[in-house]
Amino acid sequence: MAASLRRYFFCTKRFTNVSSIHTHVTTRRISGSSARMGSRAPVGFIGLGNMGGFMAKNLLKQGYPLIAFDVYPESLIEIQELGASIANNPAEVAEKVDKIVTMLPSSPNVIDVYLGNTGILKNVNPGTLLIDSSTIDPAVAKQVSAAAEKKGAIMLDAPVSGGM
Repeated sequence: MAASLRRYFFCTKRFTNVSSIHTHVTTRRISGSSARMGSRAPVGFIGLGNMGGFMAKNLLKQGYPLIAFDVYPESLIEIQELGASIANNPAEVAEKVDKIVTMLPSSPNVIDVYLGNTGILKNVNPGTLLIDSSTIDPAVAKQVSAAAEKKGAIMLDAPVSGGM
């Protein structure tokens, strides 16, 4: 995740050297609510399908506490058995974490999860890092990013592709 943060800050801010990027990311991480001695801050994960389920399991294996949501309750059973907490909707995930990964199947799903009545942006905290790994229309990514920015959140469009 640190590599993603460095890549994000490098792409959106002008830095004079690599050490200033590291200093900025480290300062942001330490000054944020996620700074905890001896533990990792929880990560929100929304979308536990073919790819998202494996990504969420890998985060759990690496010791990150997860707060998960999926529209299919059966997708939540295994991840809960592995130790994740379950949220009732994306807005509830956003209340509890300052980093959220979404892995959704299509642009309409992304719009609903971020902008819908119980979407992430209803309860997102300023400074929250939103990482969307869905492969979606670039116009939707820009729309959601603009809405996130208005709420003070940081949006990272990080699409993945591949077959299962």
